[in-house]
Formats: sequence, C-alpha cells, structure tokens
Amino acid sequence: MSSAPSAAPSALRPDRARRWLPVLAAFVVGAIAYAGLYCFPPISVAYATEFGIGRTVAVAPWTLFLLVTGLSSPLLGRAYDLIADRWLLAAGLLLMAIGWGVAALATDVRLLVVAYGLLLAVGLELVFVGTTTAISRRYAGVTGLALGIAYAGPGAGVAVALPLVTPAIPLLGWREIVAIFGVLALAGLPFVWLMTSGPAILIPARAPRRPAATPTAATTLSAGALHETSAPGAVGAAQEVAPAGDLGRPDTLRRTLRTARFWMLFLGAVAIGVMDEGVFQTFLPHATRQGVPEALAAQGLAVESVSYIVGQLVGGALSDRLGRRAVGLAALVVVALGSTAAFGATGATAEVAVAGVVLHGFGMGATIAVRSAAFSDVFGGPNFGSIFGVLAVAYPLGGILPVELGGISVDRLGTYWPVYGLVMAAVLVWGIALLVAGPRWHGRAGRSRLRRAVGRA
Repeated sequence: MSSAPSAAPSALRPDRARRWLPVLAAFVVGAIAYAGLYCFPPISVAYATEFGIGRTVAVAPWTLFLLVTGLSSPLLGRAYDLIADRWLLAAGLLLMAIGWGVAALATDVRLLVVAYGLLLAVGLELVFVGTTTAISRRYAGVTGLALGIAYAGPGAGVAVALPLVTPAIPLLGWREIVAIFGVLALAGLPFVWLMTSGPAILIPARAPRRPAATPTAATTLSAGALHETSAPGAVGAAQEVAPAGDLGRPDTLRRTLRTARFWMLFLGAVAIGVMDEGVFQTFLPHATRQGVPEALAAQGLAVESVSYIVGQLVGGALSDRLGRRAVGLAALVVVALGSTAAFGATGATAEVAVAGVVLHGFGMGATIAVRSAAFSDVFGGPNFGSIFGVLAVAYPLGGILPVELGGISVDRLGTYWPVYGLVMAAVLVWGIALLVAGPRWHGRAGRSRLRRAVGRA
C-alpha cells in the first residue's frame, strides 16, 4: 500500500545515493509525461492548419484536457490512499502511450479531443497526483526540496522537447512527432519502479531538543485533518502519528472540506493555474502578433522551461529554510514582472519578451514548489492523497480560463491582452491566499516555536 506508516521510522537512513534515487526517478517520469503535452502551442498550430479550424476550436482538446484532469483528480487521489502507487503510476504512463497513439491516427479534431480530453488527461493526472503523494510521503523534513526536484522534471522535458519539436513539425510531420511521445511514455515505466522503491521515509525530520513521547497540537490537528508542520522541516507531515482510528477515514476529508482554510488555498491554486497556463499557452501566438520572430519566441519558451527548473529547486529549498510565505510572495513579484515584459514587448524589443517569459518561468517554478510544499505542510498525513486529489482540481480549472479567453479574444478582438489582465488578477488572489491560509511556521523563529511546543509536551 502507498500510505505512510503510523510512526516515524527515524532509523531509516539509506546511503546518500540511494536516498535520492526515487526523487531523481520522479524527475525523469515527470519529464517524459509533460514533454509532449506542453509542446501543444506549436502542435496546435499544425492541427489548425491540417483540419482547417480556428484558434478557438484548435484549443478545444487542451480545454477538455484541463477539465478532465480536474474532475478526475479527487477520485484518483483517493485511489492513491488505497492502492499501491507503483501500479497506478504505471497505469498512468500506459494511458498516455495509448492517448498519443490515438492522436497520431486522428483524422479530425474529434479524435484529438478523445486523445487529450480522456486518455492523456487521466494518464497525466495519475502521474501528477502519484508523484506528489509518493514524494511527500518519502521525504519528510525536506518536502520543499524533494518536490522541487521532482517537479523540475516537467520543465526539463519541455526545455528539451519544445526547441526540437517546433522546427521538426514541417520536416517530419506532427503525426510522427506525436507517435514518438507515445514510445517515450512506455520508456518511462522502469523509472516508475525506481521512484516507488525503498522505505516510506528516506530522510527523517530534524529531531527537537526534547523529543515528545506523544504527538501534540503542534504536530497534529486531528479534528479537521489540518497540520501545522514547520516550513523548515522540523516535523514532516509524513512523520506525524495518525490519531487512533483515523487512518484513511473518509470523514477526515469531509471535515477538511468544511474548513475555510481549505477553500482559500483551493482558490489560490486556481489562480496558479491561471498564471501558469495564461502565459505559457498564449505567449507564442501573442508574441508573433506583436512582431517577435516565431523561432525566437519558441526558444524563449524553451529557456522558460529551464528557468522553471531553477525556480523549482531554488524556491523549494529556500522555502524549507525561510518559510513558504516569504519565498512564495517574492516569487509572485517575479511572476508579475515577467508577465508584464512578456506581454508588453514588441518586435523592436524582442529580447525583452524573451527575458520576460524566462522570468515568468522562474517565478512560476518557485510558486509551484511553494504551493506543493505548503499543501503537504497543512494537509499532510494518511489522507493526503484524498485531500490533494481535491486540491488538484484547482489548477486545471484555473488553466481553462486563460486558454478559452485567449482563443475567444483573438478570434473576436484580434488580441490576447485580456489574458494579461486575468493573469495579474490571479497574482493578487494567490498572494492573499498564501498570506491568509499558508503554513504559519517561518524560518528560524518557526523552528524555535515548534521545538518549544513539542518540548513542553
């Protein structure tokens, strides 16, 4: 089973190479799963050309993809609390391989909708939820860094694939490229085995000065399944002792859903979907309309994927030391500046557009690392799969908004500028959510407070 043990096995310390093997395997799985999907901007142009459709229809497969990933995530999250994560992750990659095969054989946009909106959507969500729960449970104490490394995989995959796919489409054809992505999905299966190997907790959390015999309110809030674990990792969510009789109970999820804190963070996660998809999906067509050369814009997206990786690693690691709020708010400033430069630049200032999208990637990488670690801090424990499955609905719901708004606005108004306004509003929403509902432990002060609380028990 994939659930974490009920007590913290502090003796589990494999050698340094083995302890990071699962997270490195998760990096590879994420790179394979996301690489083809986030080449959708140039591939969708090829879809529109071959099938003779407008931009609004051309993005329909992606809209359905986001919608189905959101709707399926609660059920898939609950499945990860009940079924071994290895088999579910393998099923996700198999579904993606089948989805890419259907897309390669598509004769009209309807089959693309089936491929993206059903097979690829469910497959990717199995990989996404499984990676988050598996890594959160195995890396107590350094959740921010571990998830940052794992989530850097998608950025690496896109950074490699996007600059290759854009010029390869006219040479090889989009069907051949899509088929290659299907083969890569199958090649990821051995890495699923690696990322789910080893003990449930590889890196024990730092012990307090005077260890407590029993968990206290500082480590577990069982009434609502909300946890106030330390952002620097003094007590990891995966090491918390579950309340008696509470392991895997569905009523824990229901109590969590009745809290205002959950819905504030859910709304913030919707905003993150808007910020991420709003720039990534619209930058290439918007920049070319502004006079930026298409090849340069595509290279900018590829470099953005690299900066996304750096943001994941830097943001995740710093948030373990300085706190989720401080690092998360700093990342939002970078996102706002980068988005403004990316949208506002013209052909005469094309370098500014590229710099802007690179800044946006760095800020979004750090933002998503902070988001995932914050969710683990607040909701971590035996029911984290179910709770995170519901939270995972938020990102695709947010992502749908700018994708559809961009398609409609460019078809009817001839501009993508309304998307920029939506992205700026989303920056404000996530900042408020993080301030109001984020983890309350911060840096050295938070570590001292937590140690004092545990020591008094």
